[in-house]
Amino acid sequence: MYTLEAKNYTNSIQRLGRTLDGSNGELYMNWTCSGLRFNFKGACLLAELSAYYGEEYENPFDRTTGARKTWPYIAVFIDDAEEPVSYFEVNGGPKNYLIFSSKEEERHIITLRKMTENPKGKLSVNKFITDGIIEKVEDDREKLMIEFIGDSITCGFGNLAKERDRLFYSVDENGWFSHAAVAARILKAQFSIISYSGIAVSKGLGNIDWKAPCMPELYPYADKLLEESQGEITTFTEWDFKQSKPDVIVLNLGTNDAAVIEFNGDISRGIQKFEEDYYHFMKMLRDKNGEEPWIICTLGSMDYYLFDNIAQVVERFCKENKDDKIRCFKYGRMRLLDGYGACGHPSLSTQIRMGQEIADYINELMN
Repeated sequence: MYTLEAKNYTNSIQRLGRTLDGSNGELYMNWTCSGLRFNFKGACLLAELSAYYGEEYENPFDRTTGARKTWPYIAVFIDDAEEPVSYFEVNGGPKNYLIFSSKEEERHIITLRKMTENPKGKLSVNKFITDGIIEKVEDDREKLMIEFIGDSITCGFGNLAKERDRLFYSVDENGWFSHAAVAARILKAQFSIISYSGIAVSKGLGNIDWKAPCMPELYPYADKLLEESQGEITTFTEWDFKQSKPDVIVLNLGTNDAAVIEFNGDISRGIQKFEEDYYHFMKMLRDKNGEEPWIICTLGSMDYYLFDNIAQVVERFCKENKDDKIRCFKYGRMRLLDGYGACGHPSLSTQIRMGQEIADYINELMN
């Protein structure tokens, strides 16, 4: 057995989604379903992992009652199977976790993915301990690449829960069964998820203390949330948009903006501000990703209050920028018979249906 430091294996892996190299050589994989993939030849593989907990308040608008810890979950896949061979919580560390073992030397493709969202707990891979070798897997750049941007619906918030009134628990959030990951599997596509429960496009009129940042504050960076949590950092690591260029960007934001507008108390001005901020975020998407990707502006399946406003913004943006690669799409509504996940979020059944809906639409769009 020998130890392979993270800084010495980064050239031997395929990164999945947005990741960030730590100052001590570790590799952070904090966004939903982000991770790494590699070829392994050997009989035993352990990974030294570290986790940093998030905090969940029973009442996010009253933080005097204290908070409980939320730890990240990780899944291990062998040979690109659709079901993980192991799925477990990572709490504290650094600790060694068994990733693979057999009686004899074997060859496999091994994938590690973080199943929970970024703000609910951070996760790093520090090193591997093994009797074998790790080699780079063939790149899948010829595959369709989809980037999903969203809020708790895209995270898969509470999709494993059976109780509508249940609050957030890490064990209930499985990003592999979010509609984003489901759609990617249907299309046999690579994918990346940038999502955060409670996030909006707009910060509103500035007279409220919303519980989450807005997406334009996070999108340009590899992992601003992590770097903010590590201390007084004023210059954040920008994401390399040439690293993994999407063919399709699915933008599902606006559900929380409806709440932001309501909290502001000035509905008319709040909607106007939302439309302005949505327009500017679309401009950011084009500036960062170029003219090639399709952009699908979606809403649902929890709330459709701002869908018509989004459609109007898209129409104006396309006309003013001569952009004919933007479309609007509305997910089917939540159904009573499909049940509800935690806090009234889409259930597992609803997430799977949403994944099929957007996959069908992308398939038609890409012919």
